[in-house]
Amino acid sequence: MAVPMPPIAFVFSTGRTSTQNIAALAKRSYPKASVEHEGLGPYYHSRRVFRNPEKFHQVLGAQVQIQRKLIGIEDGMAQGRSYLDAGWPAFGWLPYLSDRFGENFRFAHLVRNPFHTAASLTTHGLFSQPTKVGRRFQRLSMIHAKDANTHHRSLQAYAAGFSPFDRNLFHWLELNQFLIEHHDRDGFVGLFRFEDLYTPHKHQITRMLPKLLGDADIDFKAKPVDQVQKKLPVEIGTAHPALSDAVMALAERLGYSTEELTTAQDPDALNRTYAVARH
Repeated sequence: MAVPMPPIAFVFSTGRTSTQNIAALAKRSYPKASVEHEGLGPYYHSRRVFRNPEKFHQVLGAQVQIQRKLIGIEDGMAQGRSYLDAGWPAFGWLPYLSDRFGENFRFAHLVRNPFHTAASLTTHGLFSQPTKVGRRFQRLSMIHAKDANTHHRSLQAYAAGFSPFDRNLFHWLELNQFLIEHHDRDGFVGLFRFEDLYTPHKHQITRMLPKLLGDADIDFKAKPVDQVQKKLPVEIGTAHPALSDAVMALAERLGYSTEELTTAQDPDALNRTYAVARH
């Protein structure tokens, strides 16, 4: 009887969704698996291949590090080793990864309240200040409002007036729209909310990891991991109304209530919360 090949799993999200801690939990709970957080960082070049599948082989041909990463994953799979990338920058490759790894491919869609996500991304200098790391992720991984292959093209007319917070909110909108479109793809294990990952009554982390990597006792003994915590470099204002409307509509599809979204987008509350380095 043939031995089933191990799962090759990815957690797809916008970032700022506890992916560092998810990776740490998975490493402790699945010691035989290969677990990474942002396996190539921004160098998956997801912005170049986002909704642009004809670019997959062109980018692979130009980016040797991506080739090596995927070959390494395949080598581990052939040796019976599962793989998990719990970071976010590989999102643009979802269709390619599905085709390449076939029935071994697993992926989860992890979402966080859009307004808190955008505020947290803004604290990391994305679209808001010329930090070196921020520039790389912004240039290579983030979805920009004026990019050619976006779903919400009608918002491009307002993009010139978007604040840094708006630009991060647009990234949330586009990436989550893209992931929803792949929920019917083989290997999809479910939609999970950041807000419910660790709450006692839902504890979705104990559902998500086994669906990706198989049954295990999840090891919660160590302290939560979030090694990069910053505070807002710029003040957050009210989100652009057209953008806010689109975000609200998509977030409600993802399970957020109008009440919690309306509360979350209050700029005074966001500025108070993210003025300290803890999110």
